[in-house]
Amino acid sequence: MGREIEKKFIIGKPSAFPIGTAASRIEQYFLTPAGDYDTRRIRARTTDGKTVYTYTEKRLLHGFTREENEREISESEFNALKNEIDPAIGGLVKTRYVYPYRGHSIETDVFPFWEEYAILEVELESEDESFELPDNVKIIADVTADKRFTNKSLARRVPAPEEFLRRT
Repeated sequence: MGREIEKKFIIGKPSAFPIGTAASRIEQYFLTPAGDYDTRRIRARTTDGKTVYTYTEKRLLHGFTREENEREISESEFNALKNEIDPAIGGLVKTRYVYPYRGHSIETDVFPFWEEYAILEVELESEDESFELPDNVKIIADVTADKRFTNKSLARRVPAPEEFLRRT
């Protein structure tokens, strides 16, 4: 059992990333609920022409800490699990850019449905851990606690910019 503790922000879509940034195309699907987990998903992550397939289960523990169980699966298992896709949710595609910054990993997800915005996540060791973001990141809103901005929710419905711009 792993833990995922992350802060999440809507940001202005970056025009460039630091040298050495890793980019991946991520295709993910949300599966029908099972067991104690509020999220089950499968993901195909392609980086430099190599695809890794994963199965993940998540549930909220408290605050913005989630229990996360993830394992690598085969392409055939990925394709078989597509039979369990929740038709009310489906899936989504995004490009993820990852780079280190002052002791943390910065992940920026760029989606085809937003031209001007992206989502930035910072993985933390604890909910009260301090962190810094690069000066060139334009933060629009902290959406850590806003369930409308989970990948699962974005696969269902994409909030219009007015819905997060008025929060600032």
